[in-house]
Amino acid sequence: MRMNLPLPRTLLRYLLCCVAGLHVLSLGGNFVYHGLGHHNVVPAFAWWTTFFNVDKEKNLPTWFSSALLMLAAYVLWEIANDVRNNGEKYALHWRVLSGVFAFLSMDEVAQMHEMSRKTGLVELGKASYLSWIVVAAPFVLVFCVSYVRFLFRLPLRMRLLVAGGGVLFILGAVGMEIIGAFVGRDVGGNVGTGPAYVEYLLAASVEELFEMLGVITFCYAVSTHLYERRQQASLAAPEAPVQLAAARSRRQPMPTAAGRGGSVAR
Repeated sequence: MRMNLPLPRTLLRYLLCCVAGLHVLSLGGNFVYHGLGHHNVVPAFAWWTTFFNVDKEKNLPTWFSSALLMLAAYVLWEIANDVRNNGEKYALHWRVLSGVFAFLSMDEVAQMHEMSRKTGLVELGKASYLSWIVVAAPFVLVFCVSYVRFLFRLPLRMRLLVAGGGVLFILGAVGMEIIGAFVGRDVGGNVGTGPAYVEYLLAASVEELFEMLGVITFCYAVSTHLYERRQQASLAAPEAPVQLAAARSRRQPMPTAAGRGGSVAR
């Protein structure tokens, strides 16, 4: 089933507004609750701060991130269909990429990457929550190397957007994750309370912001690519000139009899 997506720029504005709203609600609510110590601003205020907290699981930001990744997977699958129907190369690459994003979407909700810590596959002591990075790094490296040729076959603008989105995502998922391991924590590696928690949440928010912006940049790149492919296909269709002429005629007023120089019967 094909979805009618907004224009790429419109989609980009919608997604950026959602990200901004989520982070304002997350940081604002938790600053009031943990930083200022006001716990009864509204009924069930503690629940609301958790529901909008970008660092927590099974809440609104988690759902949004999962939906964002699934949106990217859908657009990639549609591009793969279009590439296959046109008999072009790399249809399989697009499908595999779609599957990767679908897996990341499920992982965002199910937290499957946490299994590396819970099963003791990698022991990192107090920093065991970073063990998934050690497990995932070889797979990510192999995947990136295998897609280098595919990446350089893309149009330059899309290539830069895809690469930029990937850099933003990795900076958030890996770089800020490591930095967050040392911010707002006590000597035992546990997250602090009160103002210390706000400090920790700031670092976690930057991490989530980079990840979301990376996926949004990628979504904008692939949705623009899909839109341009469909536009080119519609213009190349045999009936396109006829449809264009009909559309133009509908926008022009019909000439009257007087306008044609004739007389009007009374």
